Amino acid sequence: MSSAEQCPRTEALSALVDNELAEPDRGALDEHVAGCAICAPVLAEFKQLRTRFAVLPEPEHGVDFVSLVDRRIAAAAAVPKPKPKLQRWRWWQLAPAALGGALSLSLGAHLGSALTLGSQLTAQPSALQMAAFAANPPGALCPALQACKPAGS
Repeated sequence: MSSAEQCPRTEALSALVDNELAEPDRGALDEHVAGCAICAPVLAEFKQLRTRFAVLPEPEHGVDFVSLVDRRIAAAAAVPKPKPKLQRWRWWQLAPAALGGALSLSLGAHLGSALTLGSQLTAQPSALQMAAFAANPPGALCPALQACKPAGS
């Protein structure tokens, strides 16, 4: 890398400190850092952090977490999942649904028969059938008894 190129990412500088770069990349990065006023202090700080971390003692847990997790995973996989128990319906549990179904079917049949041609609605006199078109709407209050009575009756 030349000094005219952009500075490398900090990951590349960290890889340089950790000795994880191949030789051609390492040489180019060393050459860039030597001439760059921005990258040189960052590389120096990374080297300083590496030496500080190297001094720290290795923590001892006293427990092997990997084996614990592996055992729990194996135990969870070995336990068969219980099959859901199928619920059997008793007659007394189905009785309300059957009664409701029978009532709704019979009510539907009754209301459907009221819509057919031979029903009571079509057997009424034509004057009563035409009452829907009267001057007074249904539920209107009549000021006098004679005012709401049809003229022909």
